[in-house]
This record gives sequence, structure tokens and C-alpha cells, in this order.
Amino acid sequence: MSQPKPTKFEKVYVETPVDTDGDGKRDLIAVYIKRPLVSHPVPAVYVANPYMLHCNEDWYTLYDVNTNIKAYPTQDIDEKDIQYIYVPKTLEHRPIHGQADENTMPEPSPNQYECISNLYDHLIDRGYAAIFCGGLGTKGSDGITLTGSHEEILAFKSVIDWLNGNALAFTNREDGIQIKAHWCNGNVAMSARSYLGTMAIGVATTGVPGLKTIIPEAGISNWYEYYRYNGLTLPAMDWQGDDLDILARYCFSRALDPQDYPTIQSRFEKSQKQLQEQEDRESANYNRFWDERNYLKHVDNIQASIFVIQGLNDWNVKPDQGIRLFEAMQAQGKECMMLLHRGQHIYTYHLEGAPTLRLIDAWLDHYLKGIENGIEKGPRIYVENNLDQKQWDTYTVWPPVKDRFFEFHHPEATFMDDLSLSVYDRKEKNTKAWLDQLVTEKNAFSYRLPVQSIQTTSLFSGRAKIRFRAKINQPTAILSAMLVDHGKQCRLTPELDGDENQHFMFKQEKNPSDYFVITRAWMNAQNRSCNYKKEAIDPDTFYTYEMEFVSNDYRIEANHTLELILYGMDVDQTQLPYTKTQITIEKDSIQLWLPLKTAD
Repeated sequence: MSQPKPTKFEKVYVETPVDTDGDGKRDLIAVYIKRPLVSHPVPAVYVANPYMLHCNEDWYTLYDVNTNIKAYPTQDIDEKDIQYIYVPKTLEHRPIHGQADENTMPEPSPNQYECISNLYDHLIDRGYAAIFCGGLGTKGSDGITLTGSHEEILAFKSVIDWLNGNALAFTNREDGIQIKAHWCNGNVAMSARSYLGTMAIGVATTGVPGLKTIIPEAGISNWYEYYRYNGLTLPAMDWQGDDLDILARYCFSRALDPQDYPTIQSRFEKSQKQLQEQEDRESANYNRFWDERNYLKHVDNIQASIFVIQGLNDWNVKPDQGIRLFEAMQAQGKECMMLLHRGQHIYTYHLEGAPTLRLIDAWLDHYLKGIENGIEKGPRIYVENNLDQKQWDTYTVWPPVKDRFFEFHHPEATFMDDLSLSVYDRKEKNTKAWLDQLVTEKNAFSYRLPVQSIQTTSLFSGRAKIRFRAKINQPTAILSAMLVDHGKQCRLTPELDGDENQHFMFKQEKNPSDYFVITRAWMNAQNRSCNYKKEAIDPDTFYTYEMEFVSNDYRIEANHTLELILYGMDVDQTQLPYTKTQITIEKDSIQLWLPLKTAD
């Protein structure tokens, strides 16, 4: 076994163009560098990681989701009212009092960092420098955590500017001793999962020179659709009650420094109140706050190539976060590739049979080292097959299946959105029992409609859409929809058989299950026209409702049935109101657009 190549570890403080702590100075952010000990400049792989310097575990208190949805009169809100425009402040650069060639220090032990995968030791051995930065408001840096904000993105962008000679960095926060990245050739990639991959997307939308490619794994491209959905509060599954202010509080690791925190506490508490006001949990409408955090609006600025990696069973960062980014890049003819695996919120470098690491190596070699290995000419999409996890299907475009239109002759149907009619217990949170009852039993809190009897194995691949008309006897309501594969089968699960950091596969069911939920959709009934304003509901009027489902790629076996379920609150995802609401579906009004075809 080959020995690791010699490396050097350094720490610098990069000057940002923002002042989020209000001291009149440009915020400095600590940057950690581990690079090969070589005589020539090297490319860098950069991780923007707000978790890395530990977090405020005791501060992660979720909001109560056992609350009613607030009803609103019709709101007079226009698109221009929700558009975010950044107004930069003019700030003087920090004074320079000297120069240093390096700022070497002993490499800290791994337990001093969080959320750094073992991929980066592999990349260092392949000749890349690894750069890590916690960003604004993290321990050892200036500023305040303003999760997803333009200031946060500009601060992380500054590191790439420094690597290209376009920003200042210092050996410490006080002395003004400048240090340059003479060891970097200016070619930079950003990568990693979740919040980390999200920052890669945000920085790419600035068009910063030197950023050649990003590899976001389960990265958020639109924060609104992470914490909200069509006028509802709807965060990650199993994290109901979560919100952006809580994440900002969690990552504010300056609070872990007993000398530093008192100097910034009042400013931080003020920023928390502003986040809570602007995120607007009460209406859950899209607004300027969320518009600021919608990176999809700025895809036209992206100069870097993008390799999207996303789990199709990830209900934390839902598949559409990555897929919508890929679609936007594809629509503009920009260089992009996508890998969709069967896992949840995980890395797949060590998934048996997965091409992940091979593709990452080839992708970085091409875009950072200029090696002509043909990676940009190969398949654009790799998808792990749900019937055979060792099979990876490849597509040239997304979605690979055109929509089929379905309309139905069905009677008028009424169901009650009333949690007391189900087996769900608010204290026990028995979500699986609720789901089984919803999907497999006749009940009073949903309407079920068979869509198609599957005669031969079929491929569902893309984003489905539903339209229907309904009247509601309350001034507001939650509307949800689900597409279900019915049929006994030993299905592939997202549970790991093995170690994510060593070697693993996905577990196969030992006993046949009766169903699989392919996808879901949700909306606030008062947001029937758009996600940024509410419209009043007349209880005697049928209104048209339209929702897009979360994208998926899923093979349905022969002799199964594809079924649609319409229901109200979703105990896995939405708030859980006490209001009892009657929902009536108008006769023959349901229409579906499904990306469905006979499998090859």
C-alpha cells in the first residue's frame, strides 16, 4: 500500500467584501489549507463548510408543528414586491503592514473538524490542494451566520478570489501581515454535500473567475423549496419544525468561544430576530428573503461546469434541488452531468459498483488539470436502477421520458382532513402506521384513484404534475397528493448494508412489501395561483389547483398498479393542524401528466 504524499498545513484569514457584524471593517474568515508539498503550483478543491468548527447542539430547538394554518384575505402582492436586489456597501480594505510567504502550522487532529469526508485525502494524493472554510460567524472568523444570504455567498467567493490574486488574506486577524496563494495555479473546484454543496452552487452563480467546476452532492439550489413548498412550511422529512433561523443559530460557532461570544452576542441576537421576521413562517409565502436565496434565478451567470450528485430517496434535500439545477444548466447549454443514486442523504464514494469516485476523478482531472479524458463527451446522466442496484442506466437528456396525459371519469368525492380519523398519535409520532393506513386501507381522510394497471415493467422518470378542482369548507387548507406503486415485491431500500465510509450496498427487503411511495406534492390551498400570495376561499366555490410532484426515476414492475392519493395534511412533512376540513373533489376534474413509458 502506497504511503500518503507529504503535505503542508496552513491557516490564513481571507478578507471579504462584507461587514455583517457591524464593526465598520471587512469581515475576515479563517481558511484552512492542506496541500501537496511540491515545487509547482497546483489546482485546489475548496469546501465551504459552516459545520466544520462544531455547532451549537443545545440550540437546535424546533418549532411546534401541531398548529393551525393561518387564513388570510386576498393579498395584493406583485412579482416586483418579492424581487431581491443586493445593494453593496463601500468598505475600505484592511491595511497591510507586511508580507509572509507561508503560515505553516501543525495539522489539527480530525476531531477538531466536522463534516469533512475522506474524499479530500484521496484528492490530495492526486495532486490537488484541499481548502476548508467555515465562513461568516464560525469560530475564529468575523461576522454573523446569515444562512444562504448573498453576504454568505460573497464571503465564500472571496476565498476563490484570493486563490486567484483578487482578494487579500492575512496570517492573523490583528497584525495586517499579507499572505498570497503562490502555490495555487488559480484553477478551483468546489464540492461536498448538503449545506456545503449548497454554498458551491451559490458561489458558482456569482460567475467568479477561477472557479472551473463544482460538484454539489445533495446541494440546495432554492432555499424556499427546502423550508417551504407552495405556501406551506415544509422542511426536511423527520425535521418538521426546522427553519432557516435555527440553522443559522446552530452554525454560529463563535458562541463556542467564551472570550469572543460576549463581544458579538447582542448583534447576533438582533440578526436572529430579523431572520425570524423575514422568513415568515406564518404565511410561508415566497418573498424577498427567499428570493435572495434562490440560486436558480442566476444560473445564467454560472461560468463553471457542474456535476450534480443526488439521492433519489433523499427527503432531506429533495431530489428536485439537484435536478432543477441540472435542468437549468441543460436548458442553457452549459456543461453539466448528473448522478442519481438510490440512497438518502449520503456520500456514495464507497457504494459497491457505483461510478461516483471514478467520475469525480475524471471530471476534476479534465476541468482543473486540462486532461483530455473524454468525460465531457460521455453520458450526461447516470441513474442507479431500483430493480438492480448494480445496474447504472445512462441518459443523454433529462427528463428521459415524455409526459403522458391522463384524465379520469370519477364521481364527486369528499374526504375530511382530520387527523383524529387516522391512527396517528401526536405524541407517539407513529408516522409509518399513518402511512400504511393512508395507502392500504379505505379511510375517510383521503381519496384514492387507480391510475394505470402496469402490464409490463414501466419507467417513471421525470416530474409529474396534477390538476384538479376542489371546494373547501374552511378559509384555508393543506392539499397533498401522492403517487404509489402497489404490488407485492422485495424492494430495494435506502438502508445501508455496510459502512458509508468504507464499503456498502443498499439493503434488499427480505419479505415482500405491499407498496412504495414514488413521489408526493403539497400546497396551501390559498396559494392556488402562485407561491407568493394568498387568495381568499369561498366555501361554495370549486377552484382549480395544480401541483408538481417531486421528481423521481423509478421502475414499476409488471402486474402492479399505479395509484393516485389525494389527502390533506402529511404527517411526514407538513404542519399538523387541529382544524377539521372537508375537501370535495369535483366530478371528472382530475388530470395527470406522468413521465411514464414501457421500460427498455
